[in-house]
Amino acid sequence: MNARRTLLALALAALPGLATAATRIVSLGGDVTETIYAIHAQDQLAAVDSTSTWPEAAHTLPDVGYVRQLSAEGVLALRPDLILATHDAGPPTAMEQIRGAGVRIETLPPSRSPEDIEAKIRQIGVLTDHAKEADALANEVAARFAALAKSVAAMPNHPRAVYLMSAGNGSPMAAGHDTAADRAITLAGGVNAAADVPGYKAVSPEALVAMKPDAILLMKEQEPTVGGVDGVLRMPGVADTPAGKAKRIYFIEGQALLGFGPRTADNAAALQARWAHP
Repeated sequence: MNARRTLLALALAALPGLATAATRIVSLGGDVTETIYAIHAQDQLAAVDSTSTWPEAAHTLPDVGYVRQLSAEGVLALRPDLILATHDAGPPTAMEQIRGAGVRIETLPPSRSPEDIEAKIRQIGVLTDHAKEADALANEVAARFAALAKSVAAMPNHPRAVYLMSAGNGSPMAAGHDTAADRAITLAGGVNAAADVPGYKAVSPEALVAMKPDAILLMKEQEPTVGGVDGVLRMPGVADTPAGKAKRIYFIEGQALLGFGPRTADNAAALQARWAHP
């Protein structure tokens, strides 16, 4: 395994344009930015996108906007020599304009597993000329995921959980299969109660009750908007679920758990501990 990683690093380092480390990087994606800070390559950052909310220091950098609704002109105005982008950065027309202006773009593949996260960390390390720091971080993350898997395997029961996105006065959106929330619930030892739903889909009160979730998850950023636990309990159908009756409503930091970056293992472990010992 170590030999394979070394060969990958050497192959990446041999690519054109990688001989000199980039000094004006625009990071597109909260997971990308977190990794850059975690491997101590932040001095190379020229700007970040609006999903880059952690660490706090990222807020001091210019913000190029939402990762999926970028303006090519806004990005190019910062004179980047490298764009490190999550797989869904866009729109495609903006990315093509940036590439057409001669700026190198490195798009990172989607990550939904511990192995994906480790590989992403190592790739960012090579691209920023911080391979040694990235290898150390990837090894730490791998150890955390191994400990989490052991803890999850020891759970006597695996709660049914559903991740909801509040839609104001309308029906909430539940995260089904092939979503980041689906994978995060599984990593934390839960069973996605909305696994039969494709992607994100509005769920009626009747459908929510039929899912029989033992726990309901929402983004912590939505807590003030929905009115905390009491506000969620007032959503149609919630009070009639096992989660509602037991008031097992958990607000989680979205980017930390669902961004699949350096903090995902720790936050999945915290969630696992929370519903293993409610």
